Amino acid sequence: MIDMKKINKLIGFIRNKDWLAAHEFLDDEELADPGEGTAAYWRSVVLRDEGRNQEALQYLGDNEHRFACKTGVLHKRAELLHRMGNEAAALDEIEKAPFDSEIEDHWALVVDAKFFRLLLRTQLSASIGPDEWSEIPDDYVSLLPTGERISKKQLMEKFGRRS
Repeated sequence: MIDMKKINKLIGFIRNKDWLAAHEFLDDEELADPGEGTAAYWRSVVLRDEGRNQEALQYLGDNEHRFACKTGVLHKRAELLHRMGNEAAALDEIEKAPFDSEIEDHWALVVDAKFFRLLLRTQLSASIGPDEWSEIPDDYVSLLPTGERISKKQLMEKFGRRS
């Protein structure tokens, strides 16, 4: 696992758009611990921030086995598809997530993925039942791929509560 000091170094490369340094850093980390998922996650972030969304999407798919939380990987893939303008494919991707089997071990990742699923469903005017809204805590706030923070209440108000 990459420690916080190293992650901060990597974030510096990303902020400076030093993609070569970021990829070299991740190459070294993956050589040191090839099966671990942290470097794979960060590689997808670097590819995304470079604007290489399709490569990031493929990379996550090819390396899904390296992640402890499959819901988290599918959420990241859905975010990439959403970023690429394909909300329907994003929703299809996130609907594959094993929410129920991972909620106990990865509560934060699963709830964030469920929230993003609600966002996609509201954007696509899909019907959402009260039980789906109740899966998200009332005081929940999510950071969207756009950088915007949105609460459950705002999502319900912004897109209308459809049931």
